[in-house]
Amino acid sequence: MVQMITPWKHPQTGIYYLYKELPPHLRDEMGKRQIRRSLKTRDPAEAKRLFVQAHAALEQEMAAAEARIAARKVADDISPERARVVVDAFIRTRHNPGHYARWPTLGLTFWLEDAARFVLGAEHPLAMLPAYGTAEDLLKRRGEPLPGDCWLDVVRQLPPSEWLKASEPVLKEIFRDQKPAVARTPSNELLIMQAWNACVRDDNACLRSDVDAPRRIGAKPRLRADLTFRELLKLWNEEKKPRPQSYAEVERATEDLIDYLTDIPVESLTSDMLMDYRDDARKLPATMPRADRSLPFNERLARHEHSDTERVSATTLKKRIGSIQALLGFAHQQRWITNNVGTGVRISGYSRAGRGRRSFLPGELRQLFASDLFTRPDLLLHRRAAVSDVTLYWMFLLGLTSGARLEEVGQARVADVKTDDGILYIDIDDVPGAATDASLPDKSVKTQGSRRIIPIHDHVLALGFGRYVDALRTAGSDLLFPDLRPSTFGKLTKEASRRLNRYINAIVSTDGRLVFHSLRHRFKDEGRSAEIQERVLDQLCGHAPATVGGRYGEGADIAALKRSLDRLRFDSVDWDRLRGTAAAIAWPPVIAQVIARAKAGTEQAS
Repeated sequence: MVQMITPWKHPQTGIYYLYKELPPHLRDEMGKRQIRRSLKTRDPAEAKRLFVQAHAALEQEMAAAEARIAARKVADDISPERARVVVDAFIRTRHNPGHYARWPTLGLTFWLEDAARFVLGAEHPLAMLPAYGTAEDLLKRRGEPLPGDCWLDVVRQLPPSEWLKASEPVLKEIFRDQKPAVARTPSNELLIMQAWNACVRDDNACLRSDVDAPRRIGAKPRLRADLTFRELLKLWNEEKKPRPQSYAEVERATEDLIDYLTDIPVESLTSDMLMDYRDDARKLPATMPRADRSLPFNERLARHEHSDTERVSATTLKKRIGSIQALLGFAHQQRWITNNVGTGVRISGYSRAGRGRRSFLPGELRQLFASDLFTRPDLLLHRRAAVSDVTLYWMFLLGLTSGARLEEVGQARVADVKTDDGILYIDIDDVPGAATDASLPDKSVKTQGSRRIIPIHDHVLALGFGRYVDALRTAGSDLLFPDLRPSTFGKLTKEASRRLNRYINAIVSTDGRLVFHSLRHRFKDEGRSAEIQERVLDQLCGHAPATVGGRYGEGADIAALKRSLDRLRFDSVDWDRLRGTAAAIAWPPVIAQVIARAKAGTEQAS
């Protein structure tokens, strides 16, 4: 049945109804394929009025269903890091600590290799571990198949959907051992086995190295009983190469722990010590004077633990303890410590589901784009903020109609706005500033799939985005948003994010789940309602594994992307009204003022 956006009149009874076809992903949750609700009237005018109320109520029900689905998924799904912890713990409890201690996973992988031969008909030869693990025993294995070879070949040659069929011997044991229980979902099974396969690869490579040079078996143990937290932080940074902001968070949490306990050997840390640190860190206030933030942990605690101000949130506390857990997990993976005492340390009140963001509801979207920012062009330069209303104007529009992340849009340069075969698009990449102009800030992307092109929606073109870009080129601006300046960690949109989210709070809702990123969720919702293929939506949003090579990379070409994008109408926005107000904007003088203010702000800051 075609989804109706106006009341439907029953041909026989004359009674008006609300008809709506539910998106496929909501049908199981809401228990039906389509909604049919009587408006209990034959009066057309009354039906229109009641339809608005009924449709708004239905939108709320659908939003609640979306939230329940998301909450269940978040509650059930584990992270890749958690999967590795689960696998590590399982291997520690099951492997033979004697001769095979250097290759603990391989003694258990025989289950999988035997199952692969039986379930998948794999013809790879099986191999047992060396009987004694001595140098002489290892020398005999040169040139022969080794434990793990068969399974790794299966994983390389077959898709996960196939080799997971042979993974039952391991999966059954792992899931049975988990306390608290881990939901056995397809995504969790895949993460567990990916973590397992990584262990198999590591141990197989270690065994092969031992076979090639068996005398290495006598090397000293990896345990580093004297490794301190500052030394561990340095090694973690060198190995993981985290982003500057991530490193700063881990460094601050580590220095606070050191001030709390002194720089003790990591091996000597106990779960009780970490929990005491967690409990005392919970006493810190959510906000404190700038001068106090640089104080050592114990001084901050002594000064503020008895104040009447609000305490730190569970999310903030999770970041602090999670930083220490990340270091401990790294040290344990390297076998520098005997046990990972961070496993199992929980933060009361913290929930990944509670931190989630939700999509804009149609009424909220209508409210946002009916505000003065979009309907009063004479006010675009009225506020003299570090990030202008002009920048907010285009960021909101591009965020809604492209599904792009805020930093992806904010770091774009004028040269990234290109045309091919009459289609205007933005090229999202991570070319360092020094590769083109050392004076420009670097660009980054979240994942490899984030490198992509995003066509400009017809709605945005009609509002004069092309004229805006032309005005920037004429003015000699390199950046698409010339009033954005890098933060301490190189992010261009830190201040813009604050302004955008404060604007949402002021105009739409103070719901903490409703932020600029919620436009990305709305984009996905609109795409599914328009029945756009999921892979095309993923490609537009930067979730698909596409590359920039070969002109546009893998997936749909630019013409197909543009056709799919323009099928998203965003009907809750009054585009006719926005086009009328945008037509009055003379972009060259507006851009000139934005650039002048940005230059003055930069000179003042320096």
